[in-house]
Amino acid sequence: MKKVKIGIIGCGAIGGGVASFIDKELSSKANIVALADIDNITADTLKNKLKAKPKIMDIDALIEACDLVIEAASVNAAEYILDKTLEHRKDVVILSVGALLKKDSILEKAEKKGIKIYIPSGAICGVDGVGALSLGDIRKISLITSKPPEGLAGAAYLKKKNINLDKLKKEKIVFKGGVREAIRFFPKNINVAAILLLASPYKGVEVCIKANPFIKRNIHRIEIKAKEANINIEVENVPSQLNPKTSTLAILSTKYLLKKMFSSFKIGG
Repeated sequence: MKKVKIGIIGCGAIGGGVASFIDKELSSKANIVALADIDNITADTLKNKLKAKPKIMDIDALIEACDLVIEAASVNAAEYILDKTLEHRKDVVILSVGALLKKDSILEKAEKKGIKIYIPSGAICGVDGVGALSLGDIRKISLITSKPPEGLAGAAYLKKKNINLDKLKKEKIVFKGGVREAIRFFPKNINVAAILLLASPYKGVEVCIKANPFIKRNIHRIEIKAKEANINIEVENVPSQLNPKTSTLAILSTKYLLKKMFSSFKIGG
């Protein structure tokens, strides 16, 4: 069987973890042939950890060389990658899910061209349940995300609103609003909101983001009310040691998606 040629864009905590998983667990079915990163040293460091020894390429060359592209970079990079993968008719795994909300027509274009866009469930669970209820009558979806202050550090929105989290003594609400606003202001922190919107798709998803100095984990509380069922989900994620803005579950969910893609046995979506 011909191996699927994979290229990974973004070689940080998620990209590196996913690359190692493919290299060790999926090597009989897939081969990492290319890596790309804004920092060539980061890409080269990852390359040297892999048995496959992929080439370091720029984004355009990587997309042309691969059958499947995995984006683990940023929302801005993902927007460009989506355009290019459609242009070259390549399937793509998108981790910076907010990019799909900024390019409303991209899913329709992909469907017309027969291109698959895969989205991991990220830092939450229960996405299949949300998707199932989307076929019914959803009345409410709310998301409350609580993070240690360092998990929100660097967000431009905090600076704009003069919100200082350095010496926070109690829990503080830093944002309340809709999904598109949340993604615009916290593109590195709130992929969960975009996933809920795409899975539902319920336009009135309510998002609340809190900084809490007393927690060490990222906590997501999701409440869904529908005519057919009510769902309450709470997930406590351990932040990645390499990047506190990323949860270990987000890395595992990407690995699990790839495992499902290359397996004949599937549960759920």
